[in-house]
Amino acid sequence: RNNLSPQTPKIKIVEVGPRDGLQSVSKIISTEDKIRFINLLSEANLPEIEVTSFVSPKWIPQLVDAKEVSAKITQNESSQYTALVPNLFGLQSAIDAQYQSVAVFTTVSESFSQKNTNCSVDESLQKIKNMRHIFEQKSLRVRGYISTVWHCPYESKMDVTLLFPIIEKLLSLGIQEISLGETIGKASESEVERYLIEILKRFDVSHFALHFHDTYGYAKNNIKKAIEMGFTTFDASAGGIGGCPYAPGASGNIATESILDLCESLKLETGVHREKLELAAQFIQSILKKDIVNHG
Repeated sequence: RNNLSPQTPKIKIVEVGPRDGLQSVSKIISTEDKIRFINLLSEANLPEIEVTSFVSPKWIPQLVDAKEVSAKITQNESSQYTALVPNLFGLQSAIDAQYQSVAVFTTVSESFSQKNTNCSVDESLQKIKNMRHIFEQKSLRVRGYISTVWHCPYESKMDVTLLFPIIEKLLSLGIQEISLGETIGKASESEVERYLIEILKRFDVSHFALHFHDTYGYAKNNIKKAIEMGFTTFDASAGGIGGCPYAPGASGNIATESILDLCESLKLETGVHREKLELAAQFIQSILKKDIVNHG
């Protein structure tokens, strides 16, 4: 049964493989291979690609080459390129690397916030607030991630009401798109639907993207449900690579190819070139082989 209206808008896939996909991989991937991977994704015509993160290499050694990768990729003029920035220093580095689009992050869980970024949820929001004047001055497009929306590896099931003040705060800081993360992939379709109903009572669907991990194989059904509810932007990772290094058991984002399959079955447009996407996925999987941390 297909509950979609005939005017369903195009589905936007945000490709997070180069950053979220690679950050938890222990084997250091060469700069050349990262550039090749991103170039293949660009050729596949993905509307947005999260290239890297300007974060301390002490925390994420894999992304030490953020500056070089950013400088050497071949950009597709119809794609948007985004870098994750944890703080003012990272933001300045992204601006120096010519980014017009950046991503920031927070979480609903105090425990996750401490383990992931060594600060409280309020402090993480304060860091974003401290960057606001630069976002505005440079007219940057800003995407905000909220992790552990449904479940947390440390606090189990999260209360949806914790989410609302965080969404309000991000919107008040001028953040144009908020990606709601199902960080450990544990939420069932009915749980996802319940939370999304509560969110849509308070906020417009246009503010949101959804970021599902496929640890237990639930992501595709969750995305189908979200599409039926009017959500149109989804994060995905070519080849299904990666997971959060600070979330035990988060074995991977949903594969970009899986979302493409779903959209094709629902007769929804994505604009993504399937064969070229498959080349990108095969390429990165061949590089990683069996080196993905926590795989399986």
